[in-house]
Amino acid sequence: MKKNNEATFFQRLAEQLRTINPSMWFFLGAVVVAAIGLFLLGPSSIMRGSSIESIEVGKIAETDIYAGKDTVYIDKEATQRKILAEERLVLPVFVVDENITSLVREKAESFSTYYLQLVNEESGGQEALGLLLRSRFPDFLQPEQYTAIVRAKLNSQTFIYVNDIVESLLGKGIVSVPEGVFDRFNPNYYELVRTINNQEESEQLVESEMITLANLGSRIEEEMDARRVPESQKQYVRLLVKALLRENTFFDQDLSEKRLIAARARIEPVTRFVSRNEILVRKGELVTPELYQQIKAIKSAIFVSDMGILLTGLGLLIIASFLGFLLSRIQDLSDFPSDRSSLIFLLLSMLILFYWILVVQNVIDAKDLSRGALFVPASLFAGLVSLLYGPRTGIFFCIISFFLTGAATNLNAQFMIGILLAGISATLTMRTARTRSMLARAALLQAIIQACLSVVLLLNQKPTPAEVFQSMGLGALNGFVGGSFIMLFLPLFERILDKSTLFRLMELADINAPVLKEMLSNAPGTYAHSMNVAYLAETAAKEVGANPLLARVGAYYHDIGKIEHPEYFTENQKGINRHDEINPTLSASIIRRHVKDGIERARKIGLPKEVIDIIGQHHGNSVMEAIISKAKDSTSETDLQSYRYQGERPKSKEAALVMLADTIEAASRSL
Repeated sequence: MKKNNEATFFQRLAEQLRTINPSMWFFLGAVVVAAIGLFLLGPSSIMRGSSIESIEVGKIAETDIYAGKDTVYIDKEATQRKILAEERLVLPVFVVDENITSLVREKAESFSTYYLQLVNEESGGQEALGLLLRSRFPDFLQPEQYTAIVRAKLNSQTFIYVNDIVESLLGKGIVSVPEGVFDRFNPNYYELVRTINNQEESEQLVESEMITLANLGSRIEEEMDARRVPESQKQYVRLLVKALLRENTFFDQDLSEKRLIAARARIEPVTRFVSRNEILVRKGELVTPELYQQIKAIKSAIFVSDMGILLTGLGLLIIASFLGFLLSRIQDLSDFPSDRSSLIFLLLSMLILFYWILVVQNVIDAKDLSRGALFVPASLFAGLVSLLYGPRTGIFFCIISFFLTGAATNLNAQFMIGILLAGISATLTMRTARTRSMLARAALLQAIIQACLSVVLLLNQKPTPAEVFQSMGLGALNGFVGGSFIMLFLPLFERILDKSTLFRLMELADINAPVLKEMLSNAPGTYAHSMNVAYLAETAAKEVGANPLLARVGAYYHDIGKIEHPEYFTENQKGINRHDEINPTLSASIIRRHVKDGIERARKIGLPKEVIDIIGQHHGNSVMEAIISKAKDSTSETDLQSYRYQGERPKSKEAALVMLADTIEAASRSL
């Protein structure tokens, strides 16, 4: 059952593929060929050699090892050193715990109050007072110390000293320092955060002045000396202060880590540039671990860069393909015809131009890539397309070439603009030529334009005068050679593609053409009729936006099928009508045949397809009214199909105009 389902799926897929228009297969094939060229010859191509793959750590390099491509890579070791240096500037954050401070303050106040109360009351011996004090504040002092301070009979001034020193040291913060904190952060300073009146305040302090349990004794001594505590009281002040004080400032791990993260984020990676021919390891050198890591970083950077360039190129290729699809599908956007030969010609032209650009960007140095357009005959391709298919198709071709150039050169702006402007200028200049000889003048004009364009493209590079003249020479040569080859190739492609270009139509419009002279000699009435039809069709074509020259040429040749038997057509008859001597069916056959004979003769003398279509469609499938009237007079039953022309209805404006002009001219002669 599963095999049957799979077979059904593949059958449906095959049927759907068969329904795809063959022209679409050509289009998709061209896209695939372009993508293969981009992969093999593009800026990220696998064809560009590199010896990076042939290294191993700890071995001697057998050959010079070089990058093979211009690239920028991140020096991870240098970046890490920069990050560590920045981290060492970050201050560790310590926060004062106000709850602990309040508890110590309250304990100092209650102890001094209770002690003074006991001493002043003298309700018992010193041992008893010591026990009372110990029971009220257990674990505050050593057992013998309770009795000692009771025996000392400390006064209120002593406790003022104690409270004052405790308050001072708590305010500065007695810091709990985790092990290794200053190994990661700034070793000389720290930040102290405290809350005052519900507002956080921070202060940067010197690490050497930090108060910890380790140096608390010396700081107490400094505080007592600052207050000139009498020597007799120092031991008691020292004892009580040490007993009261505890760590109230702690390291804030989360806030400190956020500072580190922010510091790392500010660091730009350290980048190094390596040219394609730069030797990384010379032959005979040892590949050390450090050197291997550097080369590995370069290799990774090349891979990432190549992938980005390839994806960008494929994206631009898709855009160009989409524009090409619009060109072939939306007739209002261009003059592009729907025949397969034209599609193949345009696809091949684009592929040849694309591969030409790929080869140029591989051959010339990267620093000269901006002048790469001077080595690509964009004017030749765009000029040919515009002359064969019209200026709108030529402009469209230039826009597609612009995106193809971007894909082939990794968006080199000057290369892309150079191709675009050269193509557009060729499209416009070649359209100024009215005869083939005028194409030479257009080629000279194109040479001048491209010489000027080459200078414009160099303006942002501050070129030397020699470089300017060199670029102008290359631009002029490119434009002139492109225009000259257009003169050479145009007649060839006119014949191969069977296109009615302006120049070909102008040649056919010459009334001294052999077939027209033969018509004048053998069928003078038909010749005069054709001239009149040509005038009417050409005039009408100018009014309705059709091609006047094509309409005129089509009218000249629409009746060349009458040359063989001119006597059977009224415009050539002089009093004797041959159709009076034969039956209507034979008359219809003879008259109908002039369309077929005209098509055969047109093909024999090499007339373009548009003109042949006019010959075949100038009667359409209309009925021969004069012959059918004669048939009705001779018989009661008449088959209309026997008296119809067997051609197609007009499919172009020009063919319809020739048909109408032919009918009007014939009718005017019968009046």
